[in-house]
Amino acid sequence: MKRSLKELISYNIEANDGSKGKVVDFLFDEDTWIIRYLMADLGFLTPGKKVLVPRIFLSKPVWGSRSFPVELSKSNLEKCPELEDNKPISRKFEEQLHQHYHIKEYYWSSIHVHPIGAPLFIHPPRPIKAPIRKKGEKDIETSLRSFNEIKNYHIKAIDGELGHVDDLIIDDFNWQIDFIVVDTSNWMPWSKKVLISTEMMDEISYVDQQVNIDLSKEDIKESPEFDPDEPVNEVYEKVLYDFYGRPINIL
Repeated sequence: MKRSLKELISYNIEANDGSKGKVVDFLFDEDTWIIRYLMADLGFLTPGKKVLVPRIFLSKPVWGSRSFPVELSKSNLEKCPELEDNKPISRKFEEQLHQHYHIKEYYWSSIHVHPIGAPLFIHPPRPIKAPIRKKGEKDIETSLRSFNEIKNYHIKAIDGELGHVDDLIIDDFNWQIDFIVVDTSNWMPWSKKVLISTEMMDEISYVDQQVNIDLSKEDIKESPEFDPDEPVNEVYEKVLYDFYGRPINIL
């Protein structure tokens, strides 16, 4: 099922033995555009300790109660290494997380496998073609990026700028980011949101805060409008890819 990351922000974290904190962000691996961690704030009424929960412990969000179950105890979350504000997540810190959670395998050395039970109708293909990272960032020893970081990045089409990143849509079988939600309201006299497949992203600049898209402004303007209240299912994806003239993959 396709999920909105923006919708999940502020959901209550439900550990195995009770509530503990809220969802404040998600971190994805820019080499594959797969969600690797949920970021939780363990505070109650005021901001508190921030920790990372690896993807393997994430269960299905419960939309009705705005809760996010995780397969961990409250004690396990409380004893997790604390994040330092405004600092990149280093591989050394990730190794400390793996030791704390007793995870033996590292995602950066794994081979992509289609998950058991996942629907065979998928797009974009797995693994996706990740956008090229624009040069200019020095001495960064991580491939992790924050959802909150890239939200509001400008969108640059083939023939000029048009809109900004409003949301990311993920496949909750493997937490692959399939689409970015583009809001064109800051470039047009009306508000319109459209879905753009990650495979249509050519380049991303974290310095310039910009995503280059392999589409024209007219393509984006005329794209089927995205309604956040409607599900992103196979029917919607087929309409979208028929419009863009891109094939749908059936494994």
